[in-house]
Amino acid sequence: MSNENNKTSLPHWASILGVVAIMLGVFLTAVQGNEAMKQSVVTNNMPADGVMPAADCPEEELEEEGITVAECEYLIEHVKGVALAAPDWFPNVQMTLAGIGAVLAFISVIIGGALVNYTPWASKAAVVVFSGLAAVDLLQFAAVVNTGPTLREIYLGGILLWFILHLMLVVGTLAGRHTEASA
Repeated sequence: MSNENNKTSLPHWASILGVVAIMLGVFLTAVQGNEAMKQSVVTNNMPADGVMPAADCPEEELEEEGITVAECEYLIEHVKGVALAAPDWFPNVQMTLAGIGAVLAFISVIIGGALVNYTPWASKAAVVVFSGLAAVDLLQFAAVVNTGPTLREIYLGGILLWFILHLMLVVGTLAGRHTEASA
């Protein structure tokens, strides 16, 4: 049985959306930070002449990682293939977009907390940040589409998934704000 005195003034949509924003924001901060670091490592460790050295798989590292020589050689060839497939402009663009995405994702964690505790500014800020994340996704999509099949295979699925999630967050926030304004 419901009692009018038990109702809270906090909108339920904001609390639910806030929890989702926190969870996705923490994960996306890690994903984007990892991507920025990966592009930085690959870019800064490429030989100037573009010719990659032969695979070096020391026995002690193989034991430490629990992999075989064949797996080590495959991993090195995979990194070579990805590095060679990337146009010259791609690592810097991807690093920049991943850095912006990581910052926006971290801000979305803060906004998620503000939505859970519903502060008046949180829903407006959520629309802006979630839209910003969707824009970063679109820019990453545009960058990846202009590369070759190797990078498209690696990146497109994840980018499209994040874009859909960010659109859902924007729509959820706008719907919640509309419901709140109608009440």
